[in-house]
Amino acid sequence: MRTLTARSTSAISLVLGLVVVLIAALQSDPLAQIERTSSIPATVCPKFEDEARATALLPSNRTSIKSAKSRKSGFTRARVNPYPLNNTSIVVEGGEVNSIVLRTRTRNYTAATNCLIGDGDQWFVGASGALGSRARILAVNSGLSASSLEIFAFDRSGEAGSRAITIPPVSQREIRVDSLVPGTDASAIRVLTRSGRVSTFVIDERSRGLSNLGGDFLASQTPATTLTIAGIPTRLGGVAIPNHRIEILATGARASVVNVELLSDGTRFTPVGLSEVTVQPGEVKRLPLPDELGGRVVAIVITATEEVAASVISATGREFAFSTPSVALESYQFNVGGLEPILSFAAKAIRVDVAITSRSGRVRSERLTGAEILNWRVPSNSRKIAITSAYPVHMAATWSGSDGFTSMPLNPGTELERSSTPTFDIDALVDR
Repeated sequence: MRTLTARSTSAISLVLGLVVVLIAALQSDPLAQIERTSSIPATVCPKFEDEARATALLPSNRTSIKSAKSRKSGFTRARVNPYPLNNTSIVVEGGEVNSIVLRTRTRNYTAATNCLIGDGDQWFVGASGALGSRARILAVNSGLSASSLEIFAFDRSGEAGSRAITIPPVSQREIRVDSLVPGTDASAIRVLTRSGRVSTFVIDERSRGLSNLGGDFLASQTPATTLTIAGIPTRLGGVAIPNHRIEILATGARASVVNVELLSDGTRFTPVGLSEVTVQPGEVKRLPLPDELGGRVVAIVITATEEVAASVISATGREFAFSTPSVALESYQFNVGGLEPILSFAAKAIRVDVAITSRSGRVRSERLTGAEILNWRVPSNSRKIAITSAYPVHMAATWSGSDGFTSMPLNPGTELERSSTPTFDIDALVDR
């Protein structure tokens, strides 16, 4: 019996040794077969814990979702689309078509944002901590282990402090911005994920006494030396939006010298006072844009000597919208749910093909060409919009209606993840 056991152990060791040698050889052999896999991670659609109406525009009613507070690994079909977010944030299966969330308060405001995967380093510029503001950060941990965050706050005087926060598994937490930067009307927030994967969102609602001043989502961004903000709304109901300003932060350790160019109707120019502006490190600086920006949605390009993060705030006195930078893309797909936003494209040369899927399922295409900036309104009764560009282009969507107006950068909610695994034929272990 001992002899059989020893022989069995030796045989197993020999086989394991051959497997290890074979795998090592395959990894070093350029002709070895490599199995490549790719997947698109799930995204989170946010629901703040209040009474505002929130709706997710999913790729379709067959899209698989689950509650962000559920410990179950399985997804179920949404069955309806748009999908009402009544109780909590949801996790949406990954796919090529992006999901977005619309949030409204009747006759108060309209807001829109992308559903996102967790990003380890997110920056938000523009939320207010002043009296009358209800700006909040929503951190959603949809994973099965606890996550830790560090939140850094900045105002006009520089860095205002930081706070470490732990988010339990499958849960979400809201943090008031005025608890980080009390009393300031110009702030920036950096959310750094130390462990786990957390999706972070910011909403800002403002009022003065009993008067509503509007609300909007504030999209996250990545600091850079060149930022393009493609969708700045200029009119609401045919009336010019009178107030526009840039809030900008130099995110590094050195001051940044900034230039701002305005793109409008095929032209590019630098407004008075927006050339060679110095922004001190860690300081939120406010730069006014011209009061009258024309009759169409416009864009700006910010170039800086050091990395910056920035947003544009457009306000009427009863409603406001944040416009934030977008990344340059060659394709983007999303469901507009029958809405008719204006899509804005910003690039030196613009050549875009748009495939429009109607409510009946019919698909038709349009080719859009231009230079610097091009605006195009989505036709009525549209559902899915698929954009393909010949060159990388910055994109944004703007809406306006009876409840208010909003601007949203068309940034991908998630990215394709790839992995490689060596494969081998088990017959190679057989001695022929």
